[in-house]
Amino acid sequence: MKEQVSILKKGANILLSLMQLNIGGAETHVVELAKELKRKGFNVIVTSNGGIYVKELEENGIKHYKVPLQNKNPLNMMRAARLLKNIIKDENIDIVHSHARIPSFILGKLHKRMKFPFVTTAHWVFNLGYGLKYITDWGEKTVAVSEDIKDYLMDNYHVPEGDINVTINGIDTDRFSPDTDAADIKRELGINDGDTVITYVSRLDESRSLVAKQLISVVPELDKKIENLKVIVVGSGNDFDNVKSMVKKVNGELKAEKVILTGARTDINKLIAPCSLFVGVSRAALEAMAAQKSVIIAGNEGYIGLFDESKLQVGIDTNFCCRGCEMPTEERLKNDILQFFTLDKARQDSLGAYGRELIKKEYSVSRMADDSIKVYDWVMEKHKEILISGYYGFRNSGDDALLQAIIEDLKTHKESPNIVVLSANPRETMKVYRVKSINRVNIPSVARHMKNAEMLISGGGTLIQDRTSTKSLWYYLMIISMALRRHLKVMLYSNGIGPLEKKMNIKKTRKILNQVDLITLRDERSYKTLREIGVDNENVAITADPALELDIADEKRGREILLGEGVPLGEKLLGVSIRRWQTLGAGFEDAVASLCDHAYEKYGYHTVLMPMQSSRDTAILQNIGGRMKHGASIIEKRYGVEDMMSIMKCFDLCLGMRLHTLIYAVINSVPLIGIAYDPKISSFMEYTHQTHYIDVEHITFDKLKELFEECVKNYDEIKKDLAENYAALKEQARLNGKYAIELYEKGSVKL
Repeated sequence: MKEQVSILKKGANILLSLMQLNIGGAETHVVELAKELKRKGFNVIVTSNGGIYVKELEENGIKHYKVPLQNKNPLNMMRAARLLKNIIKDENIDIVHSHARIPSFILGKLHKRMKFPFVTTAHWVFNLGYGLKYITDWGEKTVAVSEDIKDYLMDNYHVPEGDINVTINGIDTDRFSPDTDAADIKRELGINDGDTVITYVSRLDESRSLVAKQLISVVPELDKKIENLKVIVVGSGNDFDNVKSMVKKVNGELKAEKVILTGARTDINKLIAPCSLFVGVSRAALEAMAAQKSVIIAGNEGYIGLFDESKLQVGIDTNFCCRGCEMPTEERLKNDILQFFTLDKARQDSLGAYGRELIKKEYSVSRMADDSIKVYDWVMEKHKEILISGYYGFRNSGDDALLQAIIEDLKTHKESPNIVVLSANPRETMKVYRVKSINRVNIPSVARHMKNAEMLISGGGTLIQDRTSTKSLWYYLMIISMALRRHLKVMLYSNGIGPLEKKMNIKKTRKILNQVDLITLRDERSYKTLREIGVDNENVAITADPALELDIADEKRGREILLGEGVPLGEKLLGVSIRRWQTLGAGFEDAVASLCDHAYEKYGYHTVLMPMQSSRDTAILQNIGGRMKHGASIIEKRYGVEDMMSIMKCFDLCLGMRLHTLIYAVINSVPLIGIAYDPKISSFMEYTHQTHYIDVEHITFDKLKELFEECVKNYDEIKKDLAENYAALKEQARLNGKYAIELYEKGSVKL
């Protein structure tokens, strides 16, 4: 296998820290990671409270320091902090990688003072109660051992998605192999050649021992149907004595040593070797697969059952820990064991062979180490932040779509970009978009982040205009000006420009925009406006609205939402999205209501009123619905971008006033009528080759009706044209992210 090229020099000093080194999945993960990093040429030091794996580390030339990291005793934690501080200094540590809550918390405090590169790995989900959430530190970058743990980190700790890398539990397929010699173990444990062996391996703590006890409980019933049965139970922990009592009772009832309790062992490969079937979860289950054993995946958090190709996805999603699956029961476990032993030998062998091939292909220790090295490189490079400024955090679906598209654009062109969004609602922005976020009006905080930033994106929408307010324009120009003074790269990201009407605003805009590094615009009209106000910046390109890069929506999801909102799905649907505006005429609401009634009476369209920003759109849409003769449905709940797109996908035709309503329609090839309250609407309709739009000040029922009739008449042609235009516009929109990352990494863009 080709070695990964790393910016970490061979011989770099890597500290791996965990609570202890007794039997357990996280402990084995660290031991295998340490050995593989050592093989790849790095100098590895491990700290823990000790345990049976210390000997294996030392035999492989890996230094171990005993540090009291095993519990939350304040005296132990203070002593551990002193010891770790000295170890990091004395060993000249280049990068610190922590693998448990307590060492991560202590090392997190040291990191803030000593400034060493700091990585953590999440092996499990933690108890969040009793304030424990606040004694957790996830470092500069976090490695999660499964997708569900990644989701847990984002949902409960708001760790940005870009700060999490998912890895695997790497297995040494030479050590765990069908060729492992089991003769000495069979002699030690009194296992004969004709015995049928089931092996179980896990830490025997109260939080881990449920399936061990269930397995022991069903041994008497299994023994009646499985000839010469022997069950090996491997592990130790705070529930060991209870497990030992159960073993003694069962063996006493059967008057034979049917269950063999070994305690904690490090020769797991040899203890797996004699078995026909393995029971367990996580790393132990993967080790058994590597040894070409059939496996029943079962643990305290759930039950997957006898593993085959049909169980692969749920195994991957839960890191073979069964989180969220149905819970194990004695009956379920017993039935699956008996089912396995009714299979013919060829089928049993095929299950084992499938498991070993899976491990060899997807779960190698080399890949696991490379995943960690990749994260080390990211932290060592100290990626500077990309700040994104815009109208975010106001629960406006259009601006939400822009932010989502910009984030996805950046991720397409750079892995794990270090994004910070300026938002009116940072907590919600962090939760929804899985990025860092700060309050947009907390200027001291913005200034602090600019010290750690490389680039500012003034992103999406028509931010540079004074029709809404001069105050809004000055805010965005102030943020840009702050960034320029701090020598950040600055990009206007697919902006709309104008209208700009006040001389003072034009002068200020011209001065600032002539200094920015790159301007991409979403339409020709914005380019024309930019030049008209005297901006002669050469680094200007016309692309397309970032939201046009969003994917076509899931219609099935949209139908589920509409059904929940009480919308009749058996009828054709007319989606209507209207906003309040200062120039709406007295007859505007009547004209729209009359059009909706006409669509129902002549063509059978049921109207669905869709607020894009509930706080501003709902009232006027309710008024329109109240003026209709035939009634309408209104979307009551607030939905995210993907759900709103899914709703649009279900519409047969759309009447839209907000820009991103029309963008959603174009993406999903829904014929549309635009109401132009702002030049950006007419401009959008023109560059998407759509002719059915009308200025808001000229609206009458007759004019709306005429546009509607034209849409119905040319319906199929319009849908075809929309699909063709969308493909081209999506390619144009992709240029925004490409240019942004080029500017971030190279300092300039070749247009």
